[in-house]
Amino acid sequence: MRNIWNTKKGYTRGLVSAPEKLKSEGVKRLIEDALWTQGLRSKLDSSKKRHEFQTDHGFRKFFKTRCQLSKVNSLHIEMLMNHSIGISDSYMKPTDDDLLKDYLNAVDSLTINGEYLLQKQVEVLKHKTKDNEYIIKGKLLDSESEIQNLKEQIRLMQASQKEILESLRYPEKLAQINTENIT
Repeated sequence: MRNIWNTKKGYTRGLVSAPEKLKSEGVKRLIEDALWTQGLRSKLDSSKKRHEFQTDHGFRKFFKTRCQLSKVNSLHIEMLMNHSIGISDSYMKPTDDDLLKDYLNAVDSLTINGEYLLQKQVEVLKHKTKDNEYIIKGKLLDSESEIQNLKEQIRLMQASQKEILESLRYPEKLAQINTENIT
């Protein structure tokens, strides 16, 4: 991450060969440098005392807002943000799995990169495709069964037609069939 945000030439501290723990001020400085470098932060007018948004606190606000919109338990949000929850600190001890489950409910709204959302859409489309394939195969089997039934009906009709034509060719056979049916 330091390599991505580093904007100064000749900076060698904190590289993989000489790692250093990054303090919160260091993270704030890296984000500020990136904002200035990208042109997202400019010098304040003399009439203003603050920028539109705080450099690093905006991430915390974004996290809390998105979690609340995703119906994550409010105490879990505070715990994930490492805030004190008052007297509940002593009594409420959710498991890591509970916190993870709640966090995963908010992942969609917390994700800024479209790659995760695209992966999820691909999974949904794959599932729909499998459902559609199953439906199509079922309808195909039904159609094949219906075709076989129609072929059998055609065969029976042709056999009946052949019998009728035979009886018309030989009227004595037809008379014999009629006398058998009458008696």
